[in-house]
Amino acid sequence: MSCCTLGRPPTALELHAKSLPEDNGAKRIFPMYTVAVETLLQMTAVEPHEALKARGQLVEFEYGSDQTASFVSHQWMTQHHPDPECEQLKILQGAFAHLLGTGGSVPVDFVTEAFVPSAKRIPKSAFQTSLLVVWYDYFSVPQRENRPTFGADDMDGSQQARAINCIPAYVARCKHFLALCPTLKSDSKVLGAMTWSQRGWCRVERAARELSPDSTWILIQSSSCLVVVGGTTSFPTGPVGEGNFSNEEDRQKLAPVMRDIVMRKMMHCLKKSDFPGFRRQLNLQSVHFRGLEVQPIDGLLDIDNDVDAVSQFLFQNGLRNVQKPDTAGWWPLHYAALSGKTEVIRGLLRLRASVNERTSKPEPDAGIPPWMSALDLAVLYAHHDATLALISAGAEMEGGVGPAQNYAGMADSVECLRALRAAGARREAASILGHTCLEVAAGMHSLLCVEELAPHASTAELNRALGFAAMRGGSVELVQHLISNQADVNCQYDLACELNRFGRFVVRAAALAHRFGKVTALSTVSYHIHGSTPLMHAVRMANYEAAVALIANGARLDLRDSHGFSAADFAKGQSIPHFLQKGLDGDPSECERVISLAFQNGMIEVAF
Repeated sequence: MSCCTLGRPPTALELHAKSLPEDNGAKRIFPMYTVAVETLLQMTAVEPHEALKARGQLVEFEYGSDQTASFVSHQWMTQHHPDPECEQLKILQGAFAHLLGTGGSVPVDFVTEAFVPSAKRIPKSAFQTSLLVVWYDYFSVPQRENRPTFGADDMDGSQQARAINCIPAYVARCKHFLALCPTLKSDSKVLGAMTWSQRGWCRVERAARELSPDSTWILIQSSSCLVVVGGTTSFPTGPVGEGNFSNEEDRQKLAPVMRDIVMRKMMHCLKKSDFPGFRRQLNLQSVHFRGLEVQPIDGLLDIDNDVDAVSQFLFQNGLRNVQKPDTAGWWPLHYAALSGKTEVIRGLLRLRASVNERTSKPEPDAGIPPWMSALDLAVLYAHHDATLALISAGAEMEGGVGPAQNYAGMADSVECLRALRAAGARREAASILGHTCLEVAAGMHSLLCVEELAPHASTAELNRALGFAAMRGGSVELVQHLISNQADVNCQYDLACELNRFGRFVVRAAALAHRFGKVTALSTVSYHIHGSTPLMHAVRMANYEAAVALIANGARLDLRDSHGFSAADFAKGQSIPHFLQKGLDGDPSECERVISLAFQNGMIEVAF
């Protein structure tokens, strides 16, 4: 909507946005080497960049051409080779064979479907172009430079380092982003979706995608289990600077990389006149840069240094009135809560900003539901001091989609959780569907919050939390922790008892839609949920690491859900790990061996 239509002069931010030049795309200083999907499908070994280049099997991707590129983010199986036994390659080949098959689409993940209703299935036809190419680090980045470590330091003139530093630019040029996260045994670790989400370089790649114009990506947990994920809160994540790196120097070398990713997102929002989007990213800098040696900027506009913090905040955010929302239904205090700046929060409150005003619209790209208060947002982004400031101002701790403490569970912020509990937050407070903080924390792999809450939880709540962990966030460690606190590994979900009235209505409506042919990830979960055990959840959702842990802890194989399905039934048609198949066949020995491997110290990683 134009400023003239609004009957007011434009803000300085709006004028600045109009003056910005056209975006010519992300900078690139090293060629973007890829392999044609046909070449990938014929591979019988994972060979390095140099071998493929010598045979003429690399394709230099040209931005703006009729080529379509897919970026593959994954973990290395060993220190010196990404996939010596081709275990990941076979799954990737199977996934592309599935995508190149006739008809159908990649469904939206059930959490994304619930929180980001605008997220869409990706039709297989989107991959079926005549020039589909694939970016994969071992193929696309030089490997044989005899450097002491793989890393981003290009001071030695390394082509490898130059290519690594271009990864955000490569992500920006790819139409599709694929996170290859099968559950596999490495020499000293069980690798899967949770370890991928904790790896520093994988977080950079994910951040580059989620802060690009198309923020959705595809999670591959097996060659037949692919789902579309959208919104940063739909899948466990964390700041790049708090991720795991094998080369510690890369952590700080990524500071300018992350700054560039965030700045590009802000510029994109301004050029599209998406001012709410710009405000979110401007104020989330402190979250994006956690653990990195880079300071957030206050804004893009020139302003006198002696202006007070609140006036500067309003000016830089293009906001005029403390007591009015913007076009996204967010109020100035909500954006201040994103930043965690207590001086600004207190200043806005002194100007009579309502501490309990809630947002009126969701923010799909960020995975943020509607009806969020400033306290909810401060807690969601683990701003402890801001949380205390809002609590002291009388912020309500319940009232939206979920109580504020549920967002502490999402963020794995024990500090914020303790602050809320100390201020009187009810332990039993639940979301509009009936989910408690422990359940949310288990589903988001928030291990610190699970450790804080589990010893005080009822058996019923622990059982529900184990079900959530099995569906999404359950690593071996998290599942073991819940079981050690007396969660029942064979508890069957009872819809009449586990949710509140509204939650039961939502699940039954989705199950009915499923029965009448509207099959989605969420409708499938709803249809099968009554009578399901944690093992059934884990196998159905391809959370194989959790499934292994459950079998090793005595999960029964004979139990069936309300429609007569057993855990083994859900495995049919899936390409599951051989050790899990043996467990489902009644031999838990391999699962027990995997569990013992998962608890060994140390993680194999390389600095891509």
